[in-house]
Amino acid sequence: MVTRLLGRKLGMTRIYSDKGRCYPCTVIEAGPCTVLQVKTKDGDGYDALQIGFGARRAKNVPRAQLGHMVPKQENQKPEERKKQLAHHLKDMKYAPEIVREIPWDGKEAVKVGDTLNVSVFETQKRVDIVGTSKGRGFMGVVRRHGFHGLPATHGQSDRERAPGSLGRQHSISQGVYPGKKMAGHWGVEQVTMKNIEVVKVIKEKNLLFVHGAVPGPMGGHVLVKEAHWVPPKPPTVTSKKQHGKVGAKK
Repeated sequence: MVTRLLGRKLGMTRIYSDKGRCYPCTVIEAGPCTVLQVKTKDGDGYDALQIGFGARRAKNVPRAQLGHMVPKQENQKPEERKKQLAHHLKDMKYAPEIVREIPWDGKEAVKVGDTLNVSVFETQKRVDIVGTSKGRGFMGVVRRHGFHGLPATHGQSDRERAPGSLGRQHSISQGVYPGKKMAGHWGVEQVTMKNIEVVKVIKEKNLLFVHGAVPGPMGGHVLVKEAHWVPPKPPTVTSKKQHGKVGAKK
């Protein structure tokens, strides 16, 4: 069963339920995704699907990737393959904007050229969304890590947003601790939002409405997949105070 789709973040809106509750939602264009390659255990050692989403001009795509879009026939000779690629690449104007490989259980009958749409999430109540966070550029420690800065008194006129001391100059091993929080580039990182509620699915337009925010800017690519988040179990160890309260009630 296919449980993942590539999509694009369109923006945010709000949806009201029948009881009048307001849901701030992110609108995602999930699909349609075209199956470009089917990997099986017999041929590749594992089951997976390569899918493509979006469209961009073929002249801006490497020829190796364009050749991957053209399905290869069985027992095809190199000369025939070369003629086939030349014929298809001449007429190809657009190619998928993004290509990714997703896991697949191998039970469904999926072939190259099939289209996957948002209907795969009609039965899902919650999903996980993987996106790339917005780029903030080079940021100092106050905004990047929440440092409160140094005092502006006692002669320190320009140290309000300084990070403070960093190294160990009076120790045996001098230097800065590994992983020290310092100023640097902030953003453009892979972020996964887990266990997001699916509010609405519009199959005709491949739109998916999820509750809450999703990482990335408007128009950014995201990966929507089935949620596997399990709520933590309640603690089984009770304190002495709880034992006393239980005994008092009895």
